[in-house]
Amino acid sequence: MSDDERRRLISAEQSQSQVISQEAFRATPARWYILFAFCYMGMIQGFVGNSWGPIAAAMKAQYGWSDQTTSLLGTWMSAMFVPGAILFPWVMSWSNMRFVILANTTLMALSGVVKILSVTVIPYNFLIYSAHATQIVNGFCGAVPFSAVMYVTVNWFPTKERIVATGVVMATLNTGIAIPFLLGPQLIPESNNGTNLTQHNQVYDISPYLHTVNDTEHDKDFYDHRLMWYQVIQGVTLILTLVFVAIYFPSRPKLAPTASAVAARLSISEGLRVLLRRGNFWLIVFAYALTSGTFNGYGLTFDVIMQKSNISQSTAGLLAFIGLLASVPTNIFIGSMAALFSRWQKFMNVAILLSGTLLFIGFVAMIEDWIPRNTAVIWFTYVLGTMCITGVVPLLFDMSTESSHPVSEELSSTIMVLGNQMMCNVFTIIIQIPGLMSDDDKDRLNYVLLVSFIIAVFLSVLYRTTNVRLLIDAYSITIDQLDTRSIQQIRNAGVRM
Repeated sequence: MSDDERRRLISAEQSQSQVISQEAFRATPARWYILFAFCYMGMIQGFVGNSWGPIAAAMKAQYGWSDQTTSLLGTWMSAMFVPGAILFPWVMSWSNMRFVILANTTLMALSGVVKILSVTVIPYNFLIYSAHATQIVNGFCGAVPFSAVMYVTVNWFPTKERIVATGVVMATLNTGIAIPFLLGPQLIPESNNGTNLTQHNQVYDISPYLHTVNDTEHDKDFYDHRLMWYQVIQGVTLILTLVFVAIYFPSRPKLAPTASAVAARLSISEGLRVLLRRGNFWLIVFAYALTSGTFNGYGLTFDVIMQKSNISQSTAGLLAFIGLLASVPTNIFIGSMAALFSRWQKFMNVAILLSGTLLFIGFVAMIEDWIPRNTAVIWFTYVLGTMCITGVVPLLFDMSTESSHPVSEELSSTIMVLGNQMMCNVFTIIIQIPGLMSDDDKDRLNYVLLVSFIIAVFLSVLYRTTNVRLLIDAYSITIDQLDTRSIQQIRNAGVRM
């Protein structure tokens, strides 16, 4: 279809529908509080979900927790994410966003109470059971920050701020995941009595610069006290998620910020039928799963994998923390650039993913000793690679909703995160299968990471750019009164803007 034909199609649709002036749409200042409350919920969920992995070495030495136990605690987060994500669009079909957010934060607050009780009232012998229970609950709650992100940004933010807001949400999610990598080893440090991690006459362990346990502190009481504070901090922050949402969090503003925010959406069943035939959408789903899903699984087992490469818990924790923290401004910056140059989203996505893949090839080559090690290069490749891989997430989510419209944002985002979590589950479950992977084989997960990234780059190249929502916003048309056939015509127009 030529550009003139596409324009005539949209003009015809405008003549059949109500043309709304720009004054009918307005973004409310309350959107910034909504963004804060939503981001805080996602950040704390990430913080709690990733709280055990960075202290795996200390828990193994002091409490006898195996690598499989720590990995299982991380797996609960991604495994329980799946039923939570499946339920989300169904609950949204008969309720509203405020109900979903309140229910979600109530469960999170209850898990926070359990965390506090587990180290203040309940004997420490039951700690492992409360740890599994709270991870299961928070894993179930973890679906909402991801599945609802596009719904929130579409309904509260104007076109130019939409992808930037998505970037802010993703940045805070990364911040939450990063916090335990720094806080965990500081509060619950590993012992200095372990292996001297040196190789080729060059020291890679930076534990002496962090707080580690010496002989006078190396006792059970010290660890019990520190673990108590670690759990209490998590419990209080979880309870605050409910407080912030209870103060103010309506389902949507009184006035929509854009025309696409009030445009008709297909039902769940109709949406699924449309998506099954939408190959362009699935390219993004698999690209996201192979990058973010694999990288999330890699992060949950990062401490275990790095031990095989003679990198300590403290070093691995700080490395992961800096990488995720550096990705915070990257998410916002890439989101801002994508908002300014919407026609170049595919090019940006491919370029950034390719850069991240090349950087991680360098990182793996260094820690696997394919090439001589260099501390500065290890840090440079991992931090910049993390910035690239996590930085494209706002782009991928925006591209998925553009390519799936008029399917609801909650349904398309749910499918995105389901693919992500299933890939994450595969990654973490590999470690837990007895006999499948010994301690000497755990470095093979580095190869899985690289292959996944390479496939994702190829899929991103095949993606065909569509900007249907931007088209609707540009023409300021509402399609509430249009039938499904008309909606399908607009979606099929696929105008590149």
